[in-house]
Amino acid sequence: MQSNDVYMSGKPWHGGWLAPLNLAAFVTWLVVMLQAPEWTRVMSGQPSEVAGTLALATMMAAYLAINMPAEPRPLLVQLAVPLQGASVLLASLFLREGGPAVLMIIVAAQAIAIYPVRLALAGIVLANLGLFAIWVQGISVTSALLSLLSLLAFQTFAMLTVHYAVSADRARERLAETHAELLATQHLLEQSARSAERLRLSRELHDVAGHKLTAMKLNLRLLGRDPACGAREELATASQLADELLADIRAVVGELRQRDGIDLGASLAALTRPFPGVRFDVRIEEGLVLDSVSMAEMVLRCVQEGITNAVRHGQARHIGMDIRRDGGAITVSVRNDGRSPTTQREGNGLTGMRERLAGLGGSLSLVALPAGGAELRAQWPLDD
Repeated sequence: MQSNDVYMSGKPWHGGWLAPLNLAAFVTWLVVMLQAPEWTRVMSGQPSEVAGTLALATMMAAYLAINMPAEPRPLLVQLAVPLQGASVLLASLFLREGGPAVLMIIVAAQAIAIYPVRLALAGIVLANLGLFAIWVQGISVTSALLSLLSLLAFQTFAMLTVHYAVSADRARERLAETHAELLATQHLLEQSARSAERLRLSRELHDVAGHKLTAMKLNLRLLGRDPACGAREELATASQLADELLADIRAVVGELRQRDGIDLGASLAALTRPFPGVRFDVRIEEGLVLDSVSMAEMVLRCVQEGITNAVRHGQARHIGMDIRRDGGAITVSVRNDGRSPTTQREGNGLTGMRERLAGLGGSLSLVALPAGGAELRAQWPLDD
């Protein structure tokens, strides 16, 4: 089961410290901070009160660390939530007060957004068992159990709300990406249809009109040799018009032939639309057109995989794409300024793309850049 990437994608909390959910967490923590410690004992240096207050402060510091305006590091995200849970337990232990346990709702909501569901549930169960063990030291087992059940109800509500919010966000992202993919494919098909029509017209003009005009010129030359017709001005004009028309047809055929093939610009633009917060630089070798839809589709799939990895996993804000000929092959490069790739196992997207390219005699590589970010490079032979 894959872990959730809520903090990696900026949802639902990570929209700055003044985001609505952050403000709600701050207010909740502030209320607990004002009510739970005995501030006269804190000011007098009573050890347990000071320790409990420091635990509450640590909990909020860990919360702020992973909800900062800038993207936090993945390791920080993974460790900060357990630290918050441990801080809530310590505050409950030292302060001997039930108020800090309310903050476990915030911890539970973050856990379900960041970790796999089973791991998040296991962690929350352990944290609540810790709370129960602390409470039974001061109240009866029945009272502790009732209080814990009430707290678990609020935690469950928070976890379900966040879980479905994250799922809805991901569904919208996938829908936007699918829509962009369909638009890109539509552009490819339109380009292919136009290319086929241009090819048909160029052949018709060359084979039919060109052939008949050549025959007309031959007949006009024969008439020119006839003493009765050769001196007439109309015949010379007809011969000149036939020459000019044949030259025009050849020029049109040449122009149609030059535009033959699939232009990638519109299709690549469609792929970038679902990512409004990212700046894209698209560089296509001048005059590069592809003869087949399958070849153009391979370019789009490589670019799409590069964009997905850069935005979803690398949190890139600037992506550069370069498509060019390299001898008898085509090279697609997608560079980003996000986080460098780790040594973890490749996902299904990269693996599937590598297999498709291998079937064409090509290769795929993903390397970290010295200045940060990564480059996805694909290369395969062009069709003969």
